[in-house]
Amino acid sequence: MKRKNYTTFAAIHLGSEMLSMQITEYHNTERYKVVECCNRRIRLGEATFKNKIIPFPLVSEICEILIGFKRLMKEYGVEEYVMQATTAVREASNQVFLLDQIYNKTGLVVDVVDMPKEIYTKFVAIRNTLKAEKISTEREGMLMMDISSGGLGVTLVRDEKICYQGNFHIGIIRIKESFERNRRESMHFNKALTEFLSSTIGPVRNELGDSKVRYLVLSGTETELLLRMLGLDEQQKVHRIKAADFHAFFDSMRQMSLPQLIQVYKLPENVAELVLPTVLLYEQLLHLIPAKEIIITADRFIDGIQLLHIGNKTNPVMRKELEQELISLFHTIGSRYLYDKKHAQQVERLSLIIFDKIAKAYGMGEHERLLLRATCILHDIGKYICMRSHSI
Repeated sequence: MKRKNYTTFAAIHLGSEMLSMQITEYHNTERYKVVECCNRRIRLGEATFKNKIIPFPLVSEICEILIGFKRLMKEYGVEEYVMQATTAVREASNQVFLLDQIYNKTGLVVDVVDMPKEIYTKFVAIRNTLKAEKISTEREGMLMMDISSGGLGVTLVRDEKICYQGNFHIGIIRIKESFERNRRESMHFNKALTEFLSSTIGPVRNELGDSKVRYLVLSGTETELLLRMLGLDEQQKVHRIKAADFHAFFDSMRQMSLPQLIQVYKLPENVAELVLPTVLLYEQLLHLIPAKEIIITADRFIDGIQLLHIGNKTNPVMRKELEQELISLFHTIGSRYLYDKKHAQQVERLSLIIFDKIAKAYGMGEHERLLLRATCILHDIGKYICMRSHSI
């Protein structure tokens, strides 16, 4: 009997609009194949963002879907799994009840990730795709923007270093819920929404300043719809579009009301309601930093879960590269708050000597070591506000 030389892994994502599972057979980050994909649409975001609670019928529906996923995992002989929940579950007041029900009915343990980890997980998948496409930031910067149902992540990369990372609670479903139906159908909706978005992402504008970027990389829940409206192949992994063509598309879209969108693009009403917030948000983002080229990737959060798991298990080089990118962000934050770099590096050096001697005895690993490095680099930035009580 031939010996099995691969591991079977399941990545499960409980998102605001979709419950997804991806089963992969892997040897390492270069040798793996996805053998099964399952996606079930759920209306979790609308319920949670409006009332801050997951309705009991929806809890039962989620558990039933996961019972089916668990049977499929057994059929494929899944040996490892990671299940993560994002925005809608993170903000639900009855989160613990949902997680308890899932565990009791399926045995699955859910990790509810915060927004920075959510955006970073997606970032890892996108960066891996762009490197495969030979798209680099060595000479010119890249602004990566991921729009989900409940949030927006903005990451500026230059010279292969993360120079800025910000997260904002202005996802597509959240924007839609911020405006009542009669306001969305009004001819003044475009102007009101544009002003709302402009004021919300103002901090990004201040942070980026005069930064120059070549690429604006877009990803998120509504990119498939955007590609369809642009007449592009949704199955293609990466699309490269000239900024001028993107602006022309926005100009035509901006003139349309909700009924016109439904008629022109033959869209269902519930889908058309998401188009306008998406397009206007993209337009506002383009005004932040004029880019020469727009890149749209098909990478999803679940792809990031898979890549991080396989990479951490099998690829120390990739793990080191990702760690260095994060450390570059720590130093960028430190510089912004006028930290003493030499002092921070000395504290880091001494702390790591102690950590490496005692880590094994206390059950600590690479993740704790990275957190310690961040702490050492940023431990004094409170001095930017007050020298006397900077430790607070």
